[in-house]
Amino acid sequence: MSWIKRCLSLLLLNLMILNLNAQVSVKAKFTKVAPEIDGRVAESVWEEAVPITEFFQREPDNGVPVSQKTEVYILYDQNNLYFGFKCFEKSNGIVAKELARDVSLKNDDRIQIILDTFLDQRNGYWFQIGPRGSIGDALVSQNGAALNKEWDGLWEGRAVIHEQGWDGECAIPFKTLNFHPGQTTWGLKLIRNIQRRLEASYWPVANLNTYRFQVSDAGLLTGLEDISQGIGLDLNPYTLTGWDQKTGQKNKYPFEAGLDMFYQVTPSLKSAITVNTDFAQTEVDARQINLTRFKLHFPEKRDFFLDGANYFCFGIDGDRETNYSTRLIPFFSRRIGLDESGNPIPILGGAKITGQVGNWNLGFLDIMDEREGKNKNFFATRVSRNIGKQSMLGMIATHGNATSDADNFLYGLDLKLATSTFQKNKNLAFLIFGLKSKTEGLVNDDYAYGAQIAYPNDLFLFRLGFHEIAKNFQAGMGFIPRHDIRETYLESALGPRPNRWGLLQVLAKIDLDYITNLENRLLTRMLAITPLSLRFRSGDNISFTVSPLYEHLTENFKIHPEHTISTGDYDFLRYTFYFESALQRNFWATAKYTQGTFYNGDRTETALALGYKIAVPLFLGLEAEHNDISLPDGDFTTQIFRLNANFLFSPFMTLYNYIQYDNLSQKMGWQSRFRWIIKPGTEILLVWNSIWQDLLERHEVTESTTRLKFRYVYRF
Repeated sequence: MSWIKRCLSLLLLNLMILNLNAQVSVKAKFTKVAPEIDGRVAESVWEEAVPITEFFQREPDNGVPVSQKTEVYILYDQNNLYFGFKCFEKSNGIVAKELARDVSLKNDDRIQIILDTFLDQRNGYWFQIGPRGSIGDALVSQNGAALNKEWDGLWEGRAVIHEQGWDGECAIPFKTLNFHPGQTTWGLKLIRNIQRRLEASYWPVANLNTYRFQVSDAGLLTGLEDISQGIGLDLNPYTLTGWDQKTGQKNKYPFEAGLDMFYQVTPSLKSAITVNTDFAQTEVDARQINLTRFKLHFPEKRDFFLDGANYFCFGIDGDRETNYSTRLIPFFSRRIGLDESGNPIPILGGAKITGQVGNWNLGFLDIMDEREGKNKNFFATRVSRNIGKQSMLGMIATHGNATSDADNFLYGLDLKLATSTFQKNKNLAFLIFGLKSKTEGLVNDDYAYGAQIAYPNDLFLFRLGFHEIAKNFQAGMGFIPRHDIRETYLESALGPRPNRWGLLQVLAKIDLDYITNLENRLLTRMLAITPLSLRFRSGDNISFTVSPLYEHLTENFKIHPEHTISTGDYDFLRYTFYFESALQRNFWATAKYTQGTFYNGDRTETALALGYKIAVPLFLGLEAEHNDISLPDGDFTTQIFRLNANFLFSPFMTLYNYIQYDNLSQKMGWQSRFRWIIKPGTEILLVWNSIWQDLLERHEVTESTTRLKFRYVYRF
């Protein structure tokens, strides 16, 4: 009987695909009595809503109904949108190991919600909740290709595990969302993940060619009448005190106060003002040893800049589906309030406006920090207009320079033509962009331009791109690791799903990166051939890659304080083996081993990560990276160790410990972050950062900072 059920399910899926124009919809039920958000969908008020039950798998068995009964209820009142979930499951089959706000739940059971509040089939809000009440959120843009998970919205979620499975409840204030006033219909996508089966089931049905968080194929949420954002004013003051200690210097005891203010100019346009901004709660960056001759890219982690960051993405920036999105970023907010080493520079204040007006997407930012020199003010504007269903035309302009005292102005245009219905259900996008800068002291050769065509689908993936960056092109508020180049890149993959031998998907991939100077002299050629990459239904992954590389060095390259790579041409060949065990297990491991020639020598790289969930409240994780490099002028070794020891008392009270050590600096860094979320937007943070110099010899703290911060939110 199972094959009959499967055939009927596939027939139903095909009928649904043929009728995509008749979008699936659900009506939110207005309630006068708000449900209590305690994690139990048991109150009678939920019975007023018609449940959504027709979930269909995207993976592993595309188009087959969800394996476990699932019910989703939707209510709203004037101020909030409410979701109730009933996820039926055997109690011993629930995977629920996480217990913290904003922690990754990709290895837990969970429910995910995507709201397209503008119904523009491009942008959205993403929310998720796990069986133990862990919640997270993000901003979706570029029709699901970009996901800003660092964004934190103010909303509430609870969940409870019981004998029949688990329930979850969410209350999302309309004050947290931007939307068109008077629009009663939004886009809605729901996802249930059952981790023990690696199962992702969607409402409405989603095919394998879509992005996981694609917005354009969402269903419709109707009936949202007379909803309100109130005055639309949020005041977020903070006070901070602490203790700074450094060997050989007098201790300091700072005390500061500041304010972030957010105001909804319209329900779809949000403004923000910050005064004496502080980022004490920001996590430290993962330490890296740079064995290249180019700057490393570190992500933005500060809340003020992350809120609305999707409105400032330009060109290839923001596409999380490709490794080339960081090659040319005209506006990179991490340049503001941080020096070249990542150390904080005080921010005096600033203002920002983000949102939509009709078919226009707007982003304006003006910030002043206390860096030395004349370039203390930074301004950026990004404006784009939606064209058709998923295309857009936009511009960007920035003024400010975080890299030198020279005055810098940048402007550019980009055009993206995209569809998710190519050959009925496939994604296809074409992008073209151009940029020009004006920098004091630099004349001519100050442009950049490029184009990309992407076909990012399941069975066959293809991406071909090109950009040229002139030698005097300067993005004073951007990130561009290489200048005076023409770069062509190709990504291609074939991924059949055999549905046998325990395999979920078999992948064969080719990546090519070809870089010349503007006289077409080859500088870099990197080819990565992955003849076999296996994804198993168990969650395990194995791959093997062969990488022939070429480098032409025009200058001596100091790869280590005591070792230099001389100018010349270098061909080298490297082999990489990679293994990842299913991360939903209590104990998991990933291992990467790369061996081969390296410039005029040899290099062996080993990377190992281990994680052990001792119990739900306690997690231990260890990462180690080791390089043995042999060159004609001698041998050297690099090592990095990272240790996580996390204590999760509840989804609202956590203690994270992050310890890092590298043998190049011979410094150990230790950050402890205690966070107590009293209610959404109101929290207490206690953060301790320390540096231990010559750890194996003196065992002493040479520098430390302690910060106690109280943050509160007033919503009007």
